[in-house]
Parts: sequence; structure tokens; C-alpha cells
Amino acid sequence: MKLPAAGGARALPVDRALPGRAPRLLVVSHPAVVDVNQLVYRELSRRGWDLEIVVPSRWRSEYSGERMRPTVLPGLEDSLRRTPVLLAGRPQRHLYLTRCRALCARNQPDVAFVEAEPYSLSGFQWSTALARTGVPFGVQCYENIDRPLPAPVRALRSRLLERAAYVAARSQSAGELALRWGARGQVALAPPAVPGWEPAGTAARPFTVGYAGRLVASKGLSDLLAAVRLLDGPVHLTLIGDGELRDQLEGQAIPGSRVRVLSGLSHDEMARGYAQIDVLALPSRTTPTWKEQFGRVIVEALWCGVPVVGSDSGEIPWLIGLTGGGLVFPEGDSGALAQRLAELRRSPELRRTLAEAGRSEVRRRFSVAAATDALEKLLRAAAGLPIAAEADSSTAPGTAARARRSSAAS
Repeated sequence: MKLPAAGGARALPVDRALPGRAPRLLVVSHPAVVDVNQLVYRELSRRGWDLEIVVPSRWRSEYSGERMRPTVLPGLEDSLRRTPVLLAGRPQRHLYLTRCRALCARNQPDVAFVEAEPYSLSGFQWSTALARTGVPFGVQCYENIDRPLPAPVRALRSRLLERAAYVAARSQSAGELALRWGARGQVALAPPAVPGWEPAGTAARPFTVGYAGRLVASKGLSDLLAAVRLLDGPVHLTLIGDGELRDQLEGQAIPGSRVRVLSGLSHDEMARGYAQIDVLALPSRTTPTWKEQFGRVIVEALWCGVPVVGSDSGEIPWLIGLTGGGLVFPEGDSGALAQRLAELRRSPELRRTLAEAGRSEVRRRFSVAAATDALEKLLRAAAGLPIAAEADSSTAPGTAARARRSSAAS
């Protein structure tokens, strides 16, 4: 089934929903340790929501191992509640060292959003507290592979999804899995947001293929290197990121050049990184326990006017098809990847057409405003607050479909 897009309608103004006060939202989010992941919450605050955002007081990056403390976007200084956690840096296993039920009872939110997977320990911890205090809540779902999990974890996941009023599905496959796992509330697409960067200027250069993300084997970087070596020189390959393969990749010979690794860019500086490439490649490979769950760099590159080439791992073909901003090749096939890159190299017009189409769709579907619309619609429905009439399907993706609800009691 095709999941509905939750963001098809703009919510009604706050003063028509709860006269006398703003709706209260409790967010629990380890991703919000990084301020760029607070953009949607700041937009909700600007729309009149009264927010409390519970974040770990410390975290360890699962990619770099770096120790992190929460940073906050301007405008949310009074909303962030830094809270100690056990097992900081373990997305599915960490727990908050606080009295969750007492916090919920004290703040009396109208609705809550636990930005965690339905099988996570923190998700179950907060769902239990929220259910006992009568607060409707939802969780996110990025997971797009039905991995074998221990029986206790499957039971935990089932119980949480029975209680949840909604699931913010980050992709079509993730939403379908949530339904298969027993979600009883509304399941709808509510994708992550791309920052509203201003595209940086470009300079004359040889044709440059780029990659952004972790430098690890599952990202198919050996396939990318092999593909670039099949192109005629001169060609450049710029890898933006860091990881265990950096030393193996940096300085490798390619036709007329060598591989360059660009690391240390903050998220706010990524637009400058994308401005240095002509095509973004995302050659991810599926493993027994992982396949590409979204491909955020695809929407980031398209926002910056860069077309993409991606493998058919996980959500990559879905995302490229949704945006119309690139080409797909069979994962692991470096020859096919080389052909797609050569096609884009030969045709600046094709690159421009894909980039323009992709940027337009990314703005419509993944801008901060669009991503906030999607989440806000789920929040309002869960809290019983008014929502504007459905927008026309020509301007809102997926609004012709209706959200699935079950009449089964939780």
C-alpha cells in the first residue's frame, strides 16, 4: 500500500485550536543533540507550539566516536531539557536517567513525539510513562529491514506500537514495516527536513564526482572508486566525510588525478562541499542487517543543485524516483555506475534538468516548512486538535490516500 503523506494540509492557527493557550508538545530526541535536527521543532515553536525537548546531556557519535554535548538553535534556548542517559551513543539501547512519568505529569503535554525507533529501549521507556499519564504519543520509524530480533525485543516493539497514536514514517518501506509490526495508530510519511542552505558559487574545474557520508565498506566506496577509474581523464573524485576507510581511499590514483577526502566540515558548511562537485554518487550496498534507510545526502545535494546517481539499495531508488533528481544503477555494478556517470558527464543539459527537477521537489517535500507540516498534522490528529481541509493532490504528495487506523483497543 502507498502511505499517505501527513503533510498534505496546513494546520489551523493555534487560537482556533486551544483558546487561551498554545498546544503543548513534549519531544524526546537523541538526534536533537545536534542543532540541525532541531529545525522542525523551532518551526513548530514559531507556529505557536509550547515545546519541551528532552535530549541527552551527553552523547557519543556513532560515526566518529566523538563525545558531544547538546547545542541549541537560537529560539529554543528555553525549550531544551538536558538529561543524563545510560549508554550514551547507543541509539537503540540508551535509557534516560530521570523520572519520566513524573515529568509527563508535571508538564501535562497535549501530545508527545519520541524520536526513536519502536524497538528502542528509550522508546519503550517513554511510551510506558506517557501511556500511564494518558498522553497520546508517537514514534519515528527509519528501519526498513525486518531483521530477526530477540523475542523480548519483538514483544517490546509490539507493545509500543499498540500504544502509539501515530508513527512518523521516514520512508515508504519504514511505514509498511510499522504496519506489519502491528501499528494501530496513524502511519504516515513524515520525512526529515533539509536545511535551507543558500547554494554556494561554483568554479571552473574538471568533471568532479562526489560522495558525502561515512567512509565505510557498506557505502559501496570500492565500487565508486572502480567506476571512476573506468572514466576518461581528467576526472576528480571528492569524498566528503570520514571513517575507517579514509586512509585506504585518500590519494588513490584515478585518471588524471587522485582521490581527495574533505573532512571536518560542519553541517552548516556542507553547501560549500556540494558546490565542489558536479554529481553526487551514493553507491550503498545492502548487508544482512542494513540497507540505505533514507539517503539524506541525496536531498541535500539536490537542494544545492547537484544531480545524483544512486544504487538500488534500500530507499535510494524510492527517493530518487520521488524527486526526479537522478539516475539509479544496480548495487555492486561498478560498470553500470561508470555508465551513468559518463552519461551525466557528456550532457550538462541532463545534469541541469535533473538538478532543477530535484531541487523543486526537495523544496516541496523536504524543506523545513514541508517537513514541519507533515509532523504537525500527525501531532494535531493525535491530540484531537483541528486540521485544515486536505490540500489538492496536485500540490501535496500522497494526500489522496487515507491514513490507516485500526479500531482495536490498545
